[in-house]
Amino acid sequence: MKKHRKSPKIYDEALTYENLYAAWNTVLHTCKNKQGLFEFAMYGHARVSRLLNELKARKYYPNKFRCFMIFEPKPRLVMSQSIRDKVVNHFVAKRYLIPLLENTLVDTNVATRLKLGASYATKKMKQYFARILAENPEAKIYALKIDISKYFYSIDHEILFEKLRRRVKDKDVLEILRRIIDETNKPYINNVIDKFNQCYHTNIPHYGKGRGLSIGAMASQFLAIFYLDEVDHYIKEGLKCVYYIRYMDDFILLGTDKKQLYEWMRKIEVKIVEHKLKMNPKSAIYNCSSKTGFSFLGYRYYLERTRKGNQVLRIVCMSRTVRRVKKRLRLLKEHDFEKYERSRESYRGYFEYESPASGGWSIDKVPDMMK
Repeated sequence: MKKHRKSPKIYDEALTYENLYAAWNTVLHTCKNKQGLFEFAMYGHARVSRLLNELKARKYYPNKFRCFMIFEPKPRLVMSQSIRDKVVNHFVAKRYLIPLLENTLVDTNVATRLKLGASYATKKMKQYFARILAENPEAKIYALKIDISKYFYSIDHEILFEKLRRRVKDKDVLEILRRIIDETNKPYINNVIDKFNQCYHTNIPHYGKGRGLSIGAMASQFLAIFYLDEVDHYIKEGLKCVYYIRYMDDFILLGTDKKQLYEWMRKIEVKIVEHKLKMNPKSAIYNCSSKTGFSFLGYRYYLERTRKGNQVLRIVCMSRTVRRVKKRLRLLKEHDFEKYERSRESYRGYFEYESPASGGWSIDKVPDMMK
């Protein structure tokens, strides 16, 4: 009789002082909460040791979120964690979520993943247009753009845990994920949302019982990209869509057959509803030959005819993105000149996709943005 190997206790294997301290070191160099970092760092080794003991004893529970509002690019609730909880979130994401779930994700699910992200999405988009035009220079290209309404507020906990149970066999890992995710069930969060809505005249939705992920947490971001993994595979393998990219809850499908894109849109909506989500009514199909084209991750994409009659892809930075960059650079120049210089150089890479001929911002205009 064949013996089944016992599942390794991933929870305990990864739970070492070195791994937890590495997570603290990551938070130290990425977190903007300077006061919280200073207080944690005063007794850094002791705090990491105590946190390690809590996790080993299975007695870790998250603290309350510190909630605040941001208004760019739109009003949004951010649920900031204590430094202690940020350390745990980074540890959980790096030692449990990424090793156990990363290999299931398609390569065009690009948000919050190492060596992918927005720049990778832009390069991939350029490749897609180049391939389609190489096969047929006169092709009419359309973009199906799908967005999920209130995505982070709507993710169903039970559906998410059912997906996790298929991939994660260690009960202790599942339990710590449950404690992190279920923090959105606490009544104080909706009380804070009510106060913010009244104060700022916004319309931030409530978190329903058993629904939603916190916005801003490392583990939540990875779980959010994992939640729609089955939809990604359905689009690429079921619908046989070659030209597909997803950044969190923003989907882009390119094609030359408008009727087929409409049919795909209908089928994808069925899959989205199965996940207890709603497709944003603004989801639509765009003609890439139109001057307006379509927007994705801060850029506007459209095809333009050259004097020789060839179709050329133009990528223009959207005006609201330019305004955000100008504001950020101005603040950095006033308060942190060293970081301003680094950010300015990084924005040169961001604007390298610009086409001056199409009226967009060029790399040479980055210094002028401070005027």
